[in-house]
Amino acid sequence: MFINRASGKYGEFEQDILRYINIVAPIIRSLWSLEAAHANAADAFVFWLACAATLRDLFLKGPDVTGIPRSLAQGVTAVFNKRYKEFFANEVYFTAFALDPRA
Repeated sequence: MFINRASGKYGEFEQDILRYINIVAPIIRSLWSLEAAHANAADAFVFWLACAATLRDLFLKGPDVTGIPRSLAQGVTAVFNKRYKEFFANEVYFTAFALDPRA
């Protein structure tokens, strides 16, 4: 498959990998940021919001630009929203964000 880069299968594989990277990259960047020595609950909320905004901007570009089908974008958004509801069910993170003197 990697020997013949001009093959259709290689092109499909490459497009799938690029879609995956575009979707997962904001989440990975957020996780890396939270590994900082001084990260706190407010930071977790800020990085979650930044990740949501990045994914929203990506999905608003549409499938013609990103190659991400609307059904996949809706599925990712549904999973993201479900995790938000599970993770931020208690208001500790939002409260820490609201009380953070840096904001």
